[in-house]
Amino acid sequence: MRKKAIIRSLALFAALLLSFSVFAAAQAQAQAQPPAPKLKPEEVKKILQELAGDYDFDFQGQPMLITFFEKDGVLFGGPSGENPEVMQPAEDSPLKFSVSPNGQFYELEFIRNEKKEIDKCVVKAMGMEIVGAKRIK
Repeated sequence: MRKKAIIRSLALFAALLLSFSVFAAAQAQAQAQPPAPKLKPEEVKKILQELAGDYDFDFQGQPMLITFFEKDGVLFGGPSGENPEVMQPAEDSPLKFSVSPNGQFYELEFIRNEKKEIDKCVVKAMGMEIVGAKRIK
């Protein structure tokens, strides 16, 4: 009798475990986003050249100019008068990057306006978000 109770408990536990793993797999699949399509090197270079330019930021009441430029298919950027840093591209968007100068982590996202032109750069770091406007030449 006791043996049957143990077997029933184990069977119930196995069924619960199986249903939980099926549910977890379904949740993971639903949350997974398809990877961004791979761009050709010439497409990447064109986008990087479009991102390049001077951006005006207001950091804690102080104006800051950050210049971005493309060189050999890589985006570089940094404040005026400082050595430029390599912007690491994100895998999910050609308009998102990260950089870690001096051990600090920054996320950058370039934004298109209604005319599909890049006109802003959003920088996120240490819980803050700073928006820079691209200078139109």
